[in-house]
Amino acid sequence: MATFNYQLGRKKDNGTYPVYLKVRHGKSNTMRSLDMSVTKAEWNEKGQRISIRRTDTYDVRAEKERNNEFLAQLMIRAKEVEALLQKRGVLGEMTAKGVMDAILNYSPHSKQNEGVGNGDFVEYWNTIAVQTPKSQEKYIYALKSLVSYQIACSGKDTILFRDITVDWVKGYLSYIQGGGYQYVRGSNPLNLQSLSAWTVNTYASCLKKVINCAVDADRLSERVLRAFKKFRAGVVHTQPYTLSMAELRAFLNYPFPTMRQRMVRDLFIFSFCCMGMNLTDIYQLQKKAVKMKGDTGEVKYIRDKTGKEIIVMMNAHASQLHDVIAPYLTTSRANVWSKAVSSSRYFAFDAIYNRYHTFAGNIQKIVRQVRTIMGFDDEFCFYTARHTWSTLMSSEYQLGQEYVDTGLGHSSKSVAANHYIAIDYDKLYEAHTDILQRLFEDEMSTTDLMEIEE
Repeated sequence: MATFNYQLGRKKDNGTYPVYLKVRHGKSNTMRSLDMSVTKAEWNEKGQRISIRRTDTYDVRAEKERNNEFLAQLMIRAKEVEALLQKRGVLGEMTAKGVMDAILNYSPHSKQNEGVGNGDFVEYWNTIAVQTPKSQEKYIYALKSLVSYQIACSGKDTILFRDITVDWVKGYLSYIQGGGYQYVRGSNPLNLQSLSAWTVNTYASCLKKVINCAVDADRLSERVLRAFKKFRAGVVHTQPYTLSMAELRAFLNYPFPTMRQRMVRDLFIFSFCCMGMNLTDIYQLQKKAVKMKGDTGEVKYIRDKTGKEIIVMMNAHASQLHDVIAPYLTTSRANVWSKAVSSSRYFAFDAIYNRYHTFAGNIQKIVRQVRTIMGFDDEFCFYTARHTWSTLMSSEYQLGQEYVDTGLGHSSKSVAANHYIAIDYDKLYEAHTDILQRLFEDEMSTTDLMEIEE
């Protein structure tokens, strides 16, 4: 069984201490900040609450009462979620972090047949989703789509296990593909969706995963899986959107009006300079992975997606890149948040954003803003940095696929990763150094100026 309690964190510059929820489960434990701070004299450790004094003003007293109510309700929720996970038979396999995610992202207070998105199938869906925190956002959006389909079918947002039939699943798969087989139990019109092949595959795979788990737990009949037998979403391969060197330089030097827009720009440039580093790896990058001194620099990290080690050399341009990313570093008191952060990570984002998905969601939102400001196509996204680096390496430096695979850290399915072709790393780093020289040079080349004029 898990145990829960509140603890105070490290003292802040203003003399207060942040309040954390701590979860212990098995041999693991984890803590999460609750976005409230108190002095040590105000904190009642035994009562697990904030002490209210006679000398407190009306506003201070009201705020303390609100915080105490929040702490009490959160503890009730924690115990109810623990009981629910125990009932589902998944608590024993979960880590403390998984239990924490379940507490913070799932409310068990709804009745079975009332409210938005209720029902025992939805409850079960959430218990499966919290076991895969890296994919949790996909499950959230897939569930929203599933509830929308249920409303279109029956006019109700409740999904029960008895609703999950072969016809119901076939109807949903058709619903997200935008046509064909329709399943309507009432008189409500079924407005078919028209989603991309990637989104259709993602939603369908989430549904199939939950149904498979429910079948294993004897909550659904194996017969339901027949609905997926002939399902084919198809995959549409489109040419990746990339920037020219002139557009990349213009992006680097554009005076964006807000801090968050500048942050997106700077992280995009950092990704490009690190041979297309993914946003996940930027968020998780450790201090020990980065060595920058003067005009030389090295970034050595393990790519989260494939487990491949990537080494990025930045000869003669490390200081310029460091100037770009300095406002967001953990060790800098001069960062945009005006405080040094105690963390093993290179960037201070984990202290500002509690979860990676919150960080990524904010980044993607601002990406759309800078895309509009710069006049880039709708296909422009953070991944464009990765596509741009690999395209320039291939088209302008004539490096083969094996070199691009090595720089991007592709999986073992690639030619380079299987070591069928010997990689000349000096050749790769020479091309990468040259591309950084073009990015950070003081004067634009004639070619770059011609590209902008066009």
